[in-house]
Amino acid sequence: MRLFDIPAHRPFLDTLAAGVLQRAAGDGPEALAKTTILLPTRRSARALREAFLRAAGGRALLLPRMRALAGLSTEDADELALPSLLEIPPAVDALRRQAVLTALVQRRPPRYGGPATPEQAWVLAGELARLFDEIALEERDAALLARPPEDFAETWLTRLKALVPEAHARHWEITLIFLRGIVEEWNAWLRETELLDIGVRRVKALEAQAEAWRAAPPADPVIAAGIGIGGTVPAAARLLSVIARLPQGAVVLHGVDQASRETLWDAIAEAPTHPFSSQARLLDTIGAARDDVAPWLDDPVPAVPKRRAELIGMALRPPRGLTDWTRRAASHWQEGLAGLSLLTAPDAGVEAAAVALLLRETLETSGARAALVTPDRELARRVSAELARHGVTADDSAGEPLGETPAGAFLRLLARCVAEDFAPVPLLALVKHPLAAAGMERSAWLAAWRHLERRALRGPRPAPGLAGLHAAVAAAFGSERDAEALARIHGALEAFTAALGEFAAPGTVPRPAADLLAAQMAAAEALATTPAAAGGLRLYAGAEGEPLALHLAALADALPALPPIAPRDWPALFDAVLAQGVARSARASRGREGSPHPRIEILGLLEARLLSFDRVILGALDENVWPLATDPGPWMSRPMRTEFGLPEPEARIGRVAADFLLTACAAPDAVLTRAAKRGGSPTVPARWLVRLETFLAGQGLALPASDAAAWAAQLDQPRAITPCERPSPNPPVAARPEVISLSDVALLLADPYALYAKRVLRLAPLPELDADIGAPEYGELVHEAMARFIRALDAHPWPGEDAARILFAQAMEEALELHGPRPAYAAFWRPRLLRIGDFAIAQEAATRGQGTIARSHVEVAGRYPLAMQGGREVLLTARADRIDTLQDGSLAIYDYKTGALPKREDWENGAAPQLPLEAWMALEGAFETLPPAPVTILDYWRLSGGDLPGQALRLSEDELTTAHLAEGNREAAAALVTRFLLNRTPFTARPHPLRAARGGDYDHLSRIAEWAGAEEEGE
Repeated sequence: MRLFDIPAHRPFLDTLAAGVLQRAAGDGPEALAKTTILLPTRRSARALREAFLRAAGGRALLLPRMRALAGLSTEDADELALPSLLEIPPAVDALRRQAVLTALVQRRPPRYGGPATPEQAWVLAGELARLFDEIALEERDAALLARPPEDFAETWLTRLKALVPEAHARHWEITLIFLRGIVEEWNAWLRETELLDIGVRRVKALEAQAEAWRAAPPADPVIAAGIGIGGTVPAAARLLSVIARLPQGAVVLHGVDQASRETLWDAIAEAPTHPFSSQARLLDTIGAARDDVAPWLDDPVPAVPKRRAELIGMALRPPRGLTDWTRRAASHWQEGLAGLSLLTAPDAGVEAAAVALLLRETLETSGARAALVTPDRELARRVSAELARHGVTADDSAGEPLGETPAGAFLRLLARCVAEDFAPVPLLALVKHPLAAAGMERSAWLAAWRHLERRALRGPRPAPGLAGLHAAVAAAFGSERDAEALARIHGALEAFTAALGEFAAPGTVPRPAADLLAAQMAAAEALATTPAAAGGLRLYAGAEGEPLALHLAALADALPALPPIAPRDWPALFDAVLAQGVARSARASRGREGSPHPRIEILGLLEARLLSFDRVILGALDENVWPLATDPGPWMSRPMRTEFGLPEPEARIGRVAADFLLTACAAPDAVLTRAAKRGGSPTVPARWLVRLETFLAGQGLALPASDAAAWAAQLDQPRAITPCERPSPNPPVAARPEVISLSDVALLLADPYALYAKRVLRLAPLPELDADIGAPEYGELVHEAMARFIRALDAHPWPGEDAARILFAQAMEEALELHGPRPAYAAFWRPRLLRIGDFAIAQEAATRGQGTIARSHVEVAGRYPLAMQGGREVLLTARADRIDTLQDGSLAIYDYKTGALPKREDWENGAAPQLPLEAWMALEGAFETLPPAPVTILDYWRLSGGDLPGQALRLSEDELTTAHLAEGNREAAAALVTRFLLNRTPFTARPHPLRAARGGDYDHLSRIAEWAGAEEEGE
């Protein structure tokens, strides 16, 4: 039996290439070309080609045939050119299989485990497909493979039926019933289509290769290298057994444990979480002992310390071998720590920045290569982004999900926008996407939609659908005088509507998923069209274009198997099916200059196998990240898996542990990294890291700490912090406003900078997108209802409380119709308005019913020259909620508030000058249609409609007090206006610490968080 091993401390592929060249030496150049080398992945096959070139020293070579062994993974699988493989039926396409299984799952009623939505069914079908593959790949009955394909699948059903439902919990009984029905229908579908399940096809291909070589051993060398890492499926193990027994065959393993005693080796084979467990099981499967494994080459100078693999292996020993931990031999293990270090970052962001710095540092050494190896895709994306700031482009070898590519995001946004009836947020996300143009020039398209957003889409959501969108645009631009701008806006809207076509109004009737996909793709291509390029050319451009097109083509063939679905369920289903596609190296083609750096790599665990570097970083060594939590899946519990004959879930941990050990030995410089927090939650170090640190602590040693986290912390820290000063703009007098409102007076007093931004710079906050109707809209509604009610009362003598309630109800409904809130808001506000009506009627009965009111005026506008200087005049404007002319000729002024009422000290210090200044304007005759008259009553009415529906707060009820309040506030307001608007006084932000502008709309503009904190520290 020809079994060989390349130690973990040697670069596997370089050593493999050197051994192949050594064995082929003297047989002529064609001998190497006749050699076949089987590897676990296509990436390792590509890397082996480079290793041969390095080993040849620049000589021209006819390279061996190098391919990934079929059956080891779904993506990296090549089949040898064997005639027997042609007799095996083809495998079902993966997406078609999942679509058929989804349809089968959806037929099950919810009480038997059927899902609620197509998207849930699709995800559940994916888990079911993985279970089918696992059952096929872990099949241990070799005799079964000689039977017809349908018998192969029928055996699964037989084993399922052998599971005793009563021995499991109730929900597992339901799952078994569910699973049996699915398997029966799936087997029937496979027989009807004359296809094989994917896992079955892979197993049969492996068995066919083994049988062909068993019957007719090839005359040329066949080498299987690195395939046993992390374990292998039984069919692949049987093929390795055949290869090891070929006259010209060889099986080259990686890092076989030679340090463990025989008794411990047996314990390792029984411990599924141990990194060498898969080696022991593989050797047992092919009928070999550890002593049968010979060195591939004489061990030259090691690339990494020889003790490193032994150190990690010792730290990960099963319980039976922990007695060796008690023997102190610090000098023996010190060698294993050479080049090994630990980086513990406070969070994932710092970890990514530190890893990027370590990768960038490697490039300072000529020819040095570095890699980040991690199963955490989020860390990979973060590091890729962090490297960009250093001018390095590096891509995650796992690729990018198609749904996260620009074209994939565009398609998802389109589906979501239509499903949500063109709500503002998904609508604007769609039309502002770089691919959206609908046949227009991109600049004109964006300009039109930005204008439309400001005028029609900000604030409360328009009515649903394209009709609601058109109505909102018509209402917002009804008074638009710029014909060219109006034509541009309507042109963009019409182009958008036309591009959507049939997909714009999917309705509520279930439709075939394939029809929805076709309509969506037609709309996407129309929407992506520009005058210079067709939509399809833009949609499928870039590195992700080809995989996206292929995935969508396969999806179009698969979706007819699904039953009709409700259009509202389509976006979630489309997200799920698109997420299964992957674009390789998509990030390198956009957003950055240049191609990926040839000496920096970001790899997943599978992609990193067999590769060697000058520096390797093992990232995200936190429990439940590396390794992932063991999960038996949704279809079988642990006892059910054992009874069925499937391996324990912990075997996955053993495979990943082997990746951890060998990757840590893949470079002279290895850095282990983890983050104390991820997603804001504390993390637990990976079990291997904990065991390694515990063992070292017992030896009086510790992992050296990496300085990269400290580098990352200093990366964005300036040498000196210069805080922002409190802003105090001082524009010329001519630029200052000459007309201000009553609310501006209070704003000027509390925050002059806010008035500067509002009146001088003319800046106003944009309403929120899809804003909820809240306090401002409720206040407008209450004011409108009260105004209509008072006008109705003023037209006739007091009609009595019952008639007044009818009048208020009419006024309320008219106000609701005018402001048009959503039905839900109207239903919520109507009872509150009725309670306000009860309060208002009680107040009117006490005044109007007694005949004290001669006439009421609502929404009264007024203007008054508040201050003059140097030929400039500042006018004060106001709109009083209500002014009553009393029978004695005096006036009563009311102000309605739906929020909190001003405090008494606010009246006295001028912080709430509205009512007193309105009183002064009334005294001076500044209100329209009202002659000058004394003011006796100043009232605030708080109209909330809550538990306390209304509250009256009186500032004054006699002429003298009112005149005093009015005069004091007028003088203070005039002085304030003269100081800021008629003189060159700076508009300082928040000059009074205890006063703040209502709403704080301009606080972010003044950068208050920067200078306020700096001033407090200075004090």
